[in-house]
Amino acid sequence: MSSLRAVLDGLFRLVFPDPGGCPVCGAGVAEALCPACRAEIESLSGEPHCDRCGRFFSPVPAPEPRLCRDCRRDAPPFERCRAYAPYDGVVRDAVHRLKYGRRPDLAVFLGGLMIRTVRSDPAYAGADLVVPVPLSREAFKRRGFNQAELLAREVGGQLNVPVRPALDKVRDTPAQAGLPRAARLTNLSGCFRFADKPDFLRGRTVIVVDDVLTTGSTLSEAAKVLLEARASRVLGAVLVAARI
Repeated sequence: MSSLRAVLDGLFRLVFPDPGGCPVCGAGVAEALCPACRAEIESLSGEPHCDRCGRFFSPVPAPEPRLCRDCRRDAPPFERCRAYAPYDGVVRDAVHRLKYGRRPDLAVFLGGLMIRTVRSDPAYAGADLVVPVPLSREAFKRRGFNQAELLAREVGGQLNVPVRPALDKVRDTPAQAGLPRAARLTNLSGCFRFADKPDFLRGRTVIVVDDVLTTGSTLSEAAKVLLEARASRVLGAVLVAARI
């Protein structure tokens, strides 16, 4: 596993050479995050969130029980999801650099933040498998890597839980960003399929990893497919989630 990871990391450095400087703001000459970006990112966790979908409440008192209106009205198929921070500020910039700025090296630091959140919730203890949200073949060709898979590799490695690409995305879909809520909820319908051995997931607890959760439609669609494949529980882990 470690030798394979070293080979993959080497390939990433060859294809996407490090331009130097902080990978978020570009300051300095160090390859790691600058102290200012690191401090700001690490200060963003801990805001009140929905206990089901993990999205963060706006700066108003959280309801009791801490469930958002969407989850009270129509509970998602996944058991729960946890995010490190709201999709805002410098952590949002970091996500954009990871995905669109071709900085896959950021996944090591960002995945470490996700681990803190996952380890703080006992529901994630004893998970059997980590599954990244897949990209379509077309999207993978355009980007050159799947950011969810890079984050999943960090999460699975630190939890000592196998990472398995058990889902395929069978069709390219319009980007979720910019779509209204109703369109987001239908955009991904039927786009994932189970891509592993029959009954492989029977009785297993699966953590689905992605970078961003906005409406929860991507995670819900993935959870439906995994539960149909006989997973016993599906949990979500994302780096950032929307405010509601």
